Amino acid sequence: MQVPRLRHFLAALVLLNSPVMADLAPITTAPGIKVESLGVYCNLESEGREDAPETDLGYIDILSGMPDFAFQQREIPARLGISFGLVAISDRDIFQAKIETLRPGAAKPDVWYSDFVAGEPALRGFSFDFARELTPGIWKMDAYDGALLLYSVEFEVLPGSELRGVSSDCNLMS
Repeated sequence: MQVPRLRHFLAALVLLNSPVMADLAPITTAPGIKVESLGVYCNLESEGREDAPETDLGYIDILSGMPDFAFQQREIPARLGISFGLVAISDRDIFQAKIETLRPGAAKPDVWYSDFVAGEPALRGFSFDFARELTPGIWKMDAYDGALLLYSVEFEVLPGSELRGVSSDCNLMS
């Protein structure tokens, strides 16, 4: 095989064996809202639970502190223990913002309500705690102040066998 053909063959082989990434929509934010960081974050301890009847579990965990993002990316492996999401900052106080997470194939999003305090980072995320949650495809996280879209971020959740080096356990990182 000639060298140029070999290069093309090897390039095609690499592409065929690489995960196929979907075209994710650009991150959308309203004026005064900034998505400061996103991706896979280090697991945080739960300080308790808050009722969230419009979610699949009926509650959300209240997490202690702000996470370190181990991987700043929007490709997420569907594996138990993985936590992913975003940190947003608002330039104004917003009370009872509607937070939505739409999973692939779901008839309606998980919905809960939370405040934004001006200038304070706010974590909005999801942790894979149960096998039934491991749904590959495009996940969408949105927030609204009434009818105003504050932010919209898509993540691509890939089968758990892909992205093997990605973990929420920052203790394993060197």
